[in-house]
Amino acid sequence: MTKVNQLGYVGITASDRDQWEPYATDVLGHEISPDSDPANLYLRMDNYHHRLVVQPGDRDDAAFIGWEVSGPSAMEEIAARVEAAGTGVKAATPGEAEQRHVIDFVQFVDPNNGIRTEIYYGPEMLFTPAFLPRRPMSGYVTEGVGLGHVVTYVKDADAAARFYQAALGLEVTDWVFVKAVGLKLAFLHCNQRHHSLAFFENPSPPRGIHHVMFEGATIDDVGTGFDLCRDRELVTAQLGRHCNDRTFSFYFRNPGNWHFELGWGSRLIDPDNWQVQYYDGMRARGGEWGHDGIMNVS
Repeated sequence: MTKVNQLGYVGITASDRDQWEPYATDVLGHEISPDSDPANLYLRMDNYHHRLVVQPGDRDDAAFIGWEVSGPSAMEEIAARVEAAGTGVKAATPGEAEQRHVIDFVQFVDPNNGIRTEIYYGPEMLFTPAFLPRRPMSGYVTEGVGLGHVVTYVKDADAAARFYQAALGLEVTDWVFVKAVGLKLAFLHCNQRHHSLAFFENPSPPRGIHHVMFEGATIDDVGTGFDLCRDRELVTAQLGRHCNDRTFSFYFRNPGNWHFELGWGSRLIDPDNWQVQYYDGMRARGGEWGHDGIMNVS
């Protein structure tokens, strides 16, 4: 079955766009694209034109999530499956595709989290100049595995997982059950990255997005990032290691008052031979250590 091959980009609506410019360079180390404008602040972290784009808006949340496919036939096949699942799909205009710096895309509103989802092909690549981090760090792990991962709130994680499996071709890597409160988290992959998408079950979510994760190239990138965020009082969950994807990471606040995660050493899987696993979120924290404060990350 044709499937998406990576998490390509995330669009962000910001009630105070101006705060994002110094934050992007000084905290994330991203480059600001010179063709940014008042409507689109393009943030670069590898050889793609951008991986994040910040747009002014009344609500601080994810505006859209872009998933990459190999070409137009794959895009059309996935669009047909989304429509077969009962969700309407709209083609992008040439102007919209130009704004995203891709050849073409289709879009629909995710019925599980309400976030606009885009299936695109042909991203603009920048060969030179090479990405140069704007703070002291090595860079980010994206080659072949995409931006990182995104976690969204949903009311029914089972339904959300079924939709993404049937329509976009992602597969479940594992589940985390928090039996004491009857909630669960689903983690899905589309390549070797342990998960590119996860769902946090919440009957009354504060917004669509929970967090976006970036993977630093070295453990020192996480350490220096932690010190920087601690000094700026941005840390929301301390250093720790996750039980399922084995990522060593911390969480920190962005100008929209939601969260990013910066990690290192994320687990790679064999997507062709993977068998679904589960973790008990209440059993000695599921084998996880650290991440003090993570229960308050919302």
